Amino acid sequence: MIRSRLQNKVAGSVFTLPVCVVAAVAMWWLPERTFSVSNLLGLALCLLTTYIVMETNAQQHIIRIRTRMMSCVWLVLSASLAFMHPFGKPLISAAFLCAGYFLLFRCYQKHRPQAYVFHAFLMLSLGSFFAPVMLAMAIPFFLYLIVFLRSLTKKAFWAGILGLIVPYWCYAVWLFLGVRGEMSEVRELFGNMTLGQEFSLTHNLLFLTAKLSNCQIVKLSNCQIVKLSSVAVVALLSIVSIIHYLRTNYDDKIRVRMILYIYVVQTLLLMAFLILQPGQYETTMALLVASASPLIAHYFALSKSIWCTVFFFISLLLTAAMAAVNLFDLPIPQTLNLSALPNVF
Repeated sequence: MIRSRLQNKVAGSVFTLPVCVVAAVAMWWLPERTFSVSNLLGLALCLLTTYIVMETNAQQHIIRIRTRMMSCVWLVLSASLAFMHPFGKPLISAAFLCAGYFLLFRCYQKHRPQAYVFHAFLMLSLGSFFAPVMLAMAIPFFLYLIVFLRSLTKKAFWAGILGLIVPYWCYAVWLFLGVRGEMSEVRELFGNMTLGQEFSLTHNLLFLTAKLSNCQIVKLSNCQIVKLSSVAVVALLSIVSIIHYLRTNYDDKIRVRMILYIYVVQTLLLMAFLILQPGQYETTMALLVASASPLIAHYFALSKSIWCTVFFFISLLLTAAMAAVNLFDLPIPQTLNLSALPNVF
């Protein structure tokens, strides 16, 4: 019998979620040493999303042991990112996406899934007002209904289309009545989805690679360092969790496998979108945290080896470092002298 490791005991403990809630509230308070109205609303929405994630796991049994690890991972990662504290686009879009997942998974092999499909796509459409990429998620959502959930019917297809149309239909009527047909707000809504943004993740990655190959001095702004480090931490946790799941998915039931495959595809698509559309960093990172949290929780709750325990401690340190650079104005070195490194590229 394989004994439980430390991360398994943490995942199964009844005290883990209360401790994470206290830690999240502390991280919400620490940067400004006060609670503004926007931050209080953001904290309330984050806790509501935590409940949605908890109910998703409770109804679908995504993690086959009694645990609240999915909620804990979401809570800690979202609290570690300062841009998710106010009541704004990143947190709202992530909440809509989690609600969309909750409703979508209820469609698994149902003969009449129209109601759940309509409301799942309604969540995507509402979320697209805050993160336009969520409207493009409708295509993979239809594919999930065909390939993984096996519940797409003609009525379900049109229910999904109707769910996407209804919010924009209502919005167009409101614009026509309130702004006399002026559609500039719609153009502004999608106008920021361009590659030429101030923070270009793709440019920074290529820039770092070029500097490393020539062993030159790299100069990055404080904002770029914070964003790159945050992306690196979340991506590392996500990739390790995906690899672990793909190696051990035979232990899960078929329904759970299909749900986790959806999370895997969504996580990979969002990481690719984050590289291709760096101007959408905040909203895309929020969606990435919402999609990767179940995979990370699945890994920590069910991994058994000693190396997984070592990586658990490394993950805690990396998350703490990510929270520190995001929440506090730390003196981060903006010049990296690479002249002493060997030229290995």
